[in-house]
Amino acid sequence: MKKLLMMFLLVTLLGTLFVGCSTTEFTRVHPFTASVSFPSEGQYKILGRVDFVSSQGNAGFAAFLNYAKTIYPTTDDIVNIIVDTENTYSQSSGFPMMPTTATLVSSVYTMSGIAIEYIEQ
Repeated sequence: MKKLLMMFLLVTLLGTLFVGCSTTEFTRVHPFTASVSFPSEGQYKILGRVDFVSSQGNAGFAAFLNYAKTIYPTTDDIVNIIVDTENTYSQSSGFPMMPTTATLVSSVYTMSGIAIEYIEQ
C-alpha cells in the first residue's frame, strides 16, 4: 500500500512539473522616438512621406535613407522622423508559486518620415 501511495505521489509530482510549465508569446507595440522638425535654413522641396519597416539588425538612419532613395532618387535628407517599435516576448512560467520570466525574442522598427531634396540657391 505504501509503495502504491508513493508511486501515485511521484506520478502526481511529475505531472505537476510538466503541466505547470508553459510558454506563450506576446507582442507590444509602442512609440520609440520622434524627431518632428524641419530644417530651419535653406530651400528644400518636399518629396513625400516614406515608411520603412526594418528588423533588429537593420534599423538605422542610413538604411532608412537608402530605402527613401529607392522611392525618391533625389532624396537628400529625411525629416519629421517617427519611430515605433514592436517587441515580441516569450513568457515562461515555471513551477507553481514561482515567478514568470519574459524574454525578448525579436524587435521590429517602423520608421516614418518626410523625404526632402535641398535646392541650391
